[in-house]
Amino acid sequence: MADPLPRWFGPLLWATMLVFAAMAWTATRSLTPAPEWSVFDARVFGYDLDYAQGYIAALRITDGIEVYLGRQRMLDTVFPALLSAVLLVVIRARFRGVAQMGLGALVLFYLGADYIENMRVAAMLRTAPDALTQQMVQAASLATVLKYAFLAPCLIAALVVYVQGRIAQSEGSS
Repeated sequence: MADPLPRWFGPLLWATMLVFAAMAWTATRSLTPAPEWSVFDARVFGYDLDYAQGYIAALRITDGIEVYLGRQRMLDTVFPALLSAVLLVVIRARFRGVAQMGLGALVLFYLGADYIENMRVAAMLRTAPDALTQQMVQAASLATVLKYAFLAPCLIAALVVYVQGRIAQSEGSS
């Protein structure tokens, strides 16, 4: 039998969604200098040296570096912790045994990878585009890819829990 979610789960979920919305707003309004550019953090399959140099050069023209290292970085410091808390609450309430431990570990790996990514992206943003190294970009890109690799199974598990709950709710009301 699944445990009930705590009463504070709803506000936690709303806070997480609001911070994500603020990050998306900032990314689309201030960190997308042209349609071909997107924030490093959103590039699921990573990026290469040419992309990093071009994107940072474009951000320097639009004053995006300050936004990325300021408001966006602050939001991206809070968001991974909130999302991890949401996922850990769902996993603890709805899974048992090895599934609970495995998914919980993936959430923590995601959290670590996201914070490592943030540090590496910040280091790249503080570097002139022509001074970026292949190793610097590869390390940041790897953190981005790993972040999504750890996060995807957790989000899928949470989605399955949600769908199962909706099905059970609809069967109970018929």
